[in-house]
Amino acid sequence: MGSNPPDIIRPEEIDQLGTRQAWMPTKSGRRVSYYQYGAADGFPAFFCHGTGSHVHAMCLHKTAETFAYRLIVPDRTGIGLSDFDPKTTLLDEANDIANLADHLGIDRFGLIGLSGGGPTLFAAAHSFPERLEFVVALACAAPLYTDPVASRQLGLGDRIYAKLGKWLPLSLFQIPFGWMGRQIRKNPASFAKMFASSMCPADSEVFRDKNFQLMFLRDWQELFKQGPKGASLDAQLTYLPWGFDLRDIRCRIEIRHGSEDRWVPPSFSRYLASTLPDATLHMIPGQGHFYHLVQSREFFETLSRNEL
Repeated sequence: MGSNPPDIIRPEEIDQLGTRQAWMPTKSGRRVSYYQYGAADGFPAFFCHGTGSHVHAMCLHKTAETFAYRLIVPDRTGIGLSDFDPKTTLLDEANDIANLADHLGIDRFGLIGLSGGGPTLFAAAHSFPERLEFVVALACAAPLYTDPVASRQLGLGDRIYAKLGKWLPLSLFQIPFGWMGRQIRKNPASFAKMFASSMCPADSEVFRDKNFQLMFLRDWQELFKQGPKGASLDAQLTYLPWGFDLRDIRCRIEIRHGSEDRWVPPSFSRYLASTLPDATLHMIPGQGHFYHLVQSREFFETLSRNEL
């Protein structure tokens, strides 16, 4: 796992950081819940959380504080306590970030996205590149989930959900996600075991830590806090056409991916690097999906040296 201490957060720290919740009202009356971690007076960076919620962003709190970054983490629609709107698009999620920046009096800022946060990250980079100081994509999803060749590299569950998400209306697509939410509530140990079976060795090492398992469980409980509707919409927005072209993004993007990641195939980041007009790919040998959460010092050091 590297020479630096892993950034694995303890349950009591989750409880403490969880009190930092605030809300932004939108013009439609919908509220977006958000959290702030790291240095309160640091340079602002919005974090597009992966599949899950704001909770896993807490792993970055101490490192962001050390390197003087202020992390702002909004939950996407229907996740955590952000109000649900079934008509939300990825460009709407990007607009929420821009509006939240205005709400907080922030002009220029950075973007960091992880895994399932990739679609929102790229939508934001497409929508307002002139406001962005940096963009970092950590093992992010790409618009390849229904591509017949690329989808073969996904796990069985992802392949099934991607096929269902492409054809089913949201009302029916919620059913399989509802099953997953019930498993988390009724049998969290079985849920953790199910995920552990599909990890690379590096991720398995991280997941053996009980505090990381508890964080992971809390994160997914927040994902399903309002039931399956937010989780299913979030997934479906990833599987369906994104509503914009990656080739039209006009800002530099740093892409980082563990070479052994079994959750988001490294080929997805290679596709992003070859498609985006200005992107740099950094493949991390021997690491998996969780590396970016528990060893965040590397990319924060890169940010602090202005090397992106």
